[in-house]
Amino acid sequence: MSQTVKPGLILIGNKPVIRYVTACITLFNRGAELVVLRARGKNINNCLETVRLLRNGFLKNLKIVDVKIGSDEYETPDGRKRYASYIEIFLTKG
Repeated sequence: MSQTVKPGLILIGNKPVIRYVTACITLFNRGAELVVLRARGKNINNCLETVRLLRNGFLKNLKIVDVKIGSDEYETPDGRKRYASYIEIFLTKG
């Protein structure tokens, strides 16, 4: 499965949440107008926690432009189809 990564896209995994917060701040400081956080499955909670920390602690003027939810279909090594829920949160500063 090949995925193209767009500038301003942060894929949320299971690293400490503060790393994703730092990545968002770095992108905004480099001039990004839109930052997209994307997480799947169990990492959705980390995505929401990242937004909460950004809003409450670092970027008071952070705005959530859009939220998209859905599910990705993928195939396991034994050929079965699986689905993983995802969330995408679109953020702007100012």
